[in-house]
Amino acid sequence: MKILFIACYSPLINNSASIETLQYLNNLAKINGNEIHLLTVNFPQNSIYYDEYIFSMLDKNIKLHIISGGKVFEKIMPKKSNVKQIEKNNFIKGKIKIYLKKVKKIFAIPDMYFYWALRASRYGINLMKKENFDVMFSMHEPPSSHICAYLIKKRFSNFKWIAYWSDPWLKDSTREGSSYIRKRIEGHYEKKVVDLANKHIFVTKANRNDYMKTYNLKIEDTAIITRGYDKNVYNEIKKKNIPQYIDINKINIVYAGEIFSKLRDIRPFIRAINILKKENIELYNKLNILFFGNIDSEEIKEELLTLENVRVSNRIPYNEALGYMVNADILLLFGNKNSKQIPAKIYDYFGCVAYILVVLGDENDPIIDVVSNLEKCKVTKNDEEDIKKELKELYVKILNGEISNEIKEYEWENISKKLDNILREA
Repeated sequence: MKILFIACYSPLINNSASIETLQYLNNLAKINGNEIHLLTVNFPQNSIYYDEYIFSMLDKNIKLHIISGGKVFEKIMPKKSNVKQIEKNNFIKGKIKIYLKKVKKIFAIPDMYFYWALRASRYGINLMKKENFDVMFSMHEPPSSHICAYLIKKRFSNFKWIAYWSDPWLKDSTREGSSYIRKRIEGHYEKKVVDLANKHIFVTKANRNDYMKTYNLKIEDTAIITRGYDKNVYNEIKKKNIPQYIDINKINIVYAGEIFSKLRDIRPFIRAINILKKENIELYNKLNILFFGNIDSEEIKEELLTLENVRVSNRIPYNEALGYMVNADILLLFGNKNSKQIPAKIYDYFGCVAYILVVLGDENDPIIDVVSNLEKCKVTKNDEEDIKKELKELYVKILNGEISNEIKEYEWENISKKLDNILREA
């Protein structure tokens, strides 16, 4: 089977969507008879997002078609060469962030990759004429991947297209407060994509049900596929030395991912740790809490740093993050509030032996469907007393030598076979 795979976020960069793309690509490529062509965005090596380790993991048989996002895109992309200079001057750093957010808000409709979608679709149309593809697969997050696929599909109406929805588009909670004009433009494109794609894959039931209701999709034209973890990569990571900030004499709590304050409120967790400090100093001193990833609120970051047992670090390479995850005792996960999204990190966590403390975004958090009834997961409302209670219970379990296990159901190899079957049926 010959597949045209379209994804803005590819193994050239380090984020949860790129890891997901990497695993789908590699596992599809392992299946006999598959030939994969990846159409993606060019992230230069001097970009702060470029990750050499993740890119090195990509199956060498996959054919790459890397298209520039344009001069403006590459101009405003933060560069590694600028990072040290920016860090020396917080004023400049703040100004640049504000400028980038303004540029994004005004011109990036639906996202920073729209111009890439136009260029890549023209390239893709020519590629279609040269290659005899059996099916096209595009990954949402960001939406421009679907726009690129839509423009190609318009030229080849009989060609089968599978659209993958990792998150909602128009109803994404991060798009709340968007202007009327922006909503109209994005709503127009979303409907075009939904109407033209032959099949839609979702990560959560809640998101699938919402799209079925909004666009009158038939259930047979949809499917649900979760994400997963690569057991072979985890086994290799386990063989390496214990990471620098892991303390083998303490209980290591690790959070690896972004904190978007609009989606994930970590203040109740901070308050829970402060309560433990007052009520149980022995337990408090036994905790080594590590946050890895960007936090979009300086105020929240400062609150975290007031705790002596907390360390906050910026984004780190994927292999380093895995090193901390596989050596953790407790993995921390914050669900999204007012959202149908599930943080992809939960599937990375399933490959580790640590317990998982899941802090729900709200009472309707769709992650409940994934983690309920799992011994590995302790689920709590986003309330300081509930969080404190679950932390104390996990503390006792770990002191008693009770251990958790990986969840084999979520190995990427098993999940990718399901995707391969869907592509073949198309």
